[in-house]
Amino acid sequence: MDILIVKLGALGDVINTLPFVIHAKTKLDARIHWLVEPLSYPLLVEHPAVDRVILFDKYDWSGSLPDVMSTIRGVTFTLALDLQRILKSGLLCLASRSGRRVGFDRRRCKELTWLFPFERVGPQDPGRHMILQYMEFAEYLGIGRGDVRWEIPVSGVHSFDLPAKYLVLNIGATKSANKWTAQGFAELAEAVMRRYGLVSVLTGAKEDCGMADAIERRAGGAVISLVGKTTLLELKEVIAGAKAMVSCDTGPMHLAVALGKDVVALFGPSDPRRTGPFRGEVIQKQLSCVPCNRRECRDPRCMLAIAPADVMERLIVLWSAS
Repeated sequence: MDILIVKLGALGDVINTLPFVIHAKTKLDARIHWLVEPLSYPLLVEHPAVDRVILFDKYDWSGSLPDVMSTIRGVTFTLALDLQRILKSGLLCLASRSGRRVGFDRRRCKELTWLFPFERVGPQDPGRHMILQYMEFAEYLGIGRGDVRWEIPVSGVHSFDLPAKYLVLNIGATKSANKWTAQGFAELAEAVMRRYGLVSVLTGAKEDCGMADAIERRAGGAVISLVGKTTLLELKEVIAGAKAMVSCDTGPMHLAVALGKDVVALFGPSDPRRTGPFRGEVIQKQLSCVPCNRRECRDPRCMLAIAPADVMERLIVLWSAS
């Protein structure tokens, strides 16, 4: 049985889809073909549950689309599953040679994709955690909801000179409204160093380098910055070697959960019940505007209200229990 998974998007979305894919592969003895964009491609290429990764580069339609179409038209799939629920993913799913095409119910579809002639999973709570929403496809296919596991391989090797024990502070976020402050991360790193003698390793994308510089100026020897210096696979190994991670709502937070790390997630405008860490601690202040789900905010009171002491308190509890 060949199954086409159309899940193109963000790192966190791909990671949260993995438990369903692993379960489906096992229960259906399936060959998994996964259509994905470049960001998450390296993670899927080395994953044991994925037999073939089909790369779709949305920034290079003319170069990427012909190869994608040739690939998805060259295999007769038993199932094609649109887990992205947008127009682009729906069209790609529709273009595949598939005996059955399955997507979310109308309420959870975006961009009018409910109009596509797909089978639909039954309506359920759109506020459930996304891992559980993806697992609904397993229930629809009659294989029950499986255990949540990610099985992401780790080598234990990276090229960075890091101490044996460290805390990861993931300072970036795709949505600016989800970001915490340089001052907050710096004060937290100083507090962790004072109490535990533990260095904090900063991670993030190249666009977060300015914020990393500000944290380094304040926290000095309490931090080591890898911001803008890691590939996805290097980031995976750095996280795998950490004692824990503190992160805003962003893909590496979900990666840390998948790798079995203790996670303290800082949430403001998003709903952690749906997109928070599947396992881990969440700090979110109960303000009248929360959650607003904005991507940008001129007055991010929800994130500014989180104090370093709030985060330190959670870490103390976590580490006293370990």
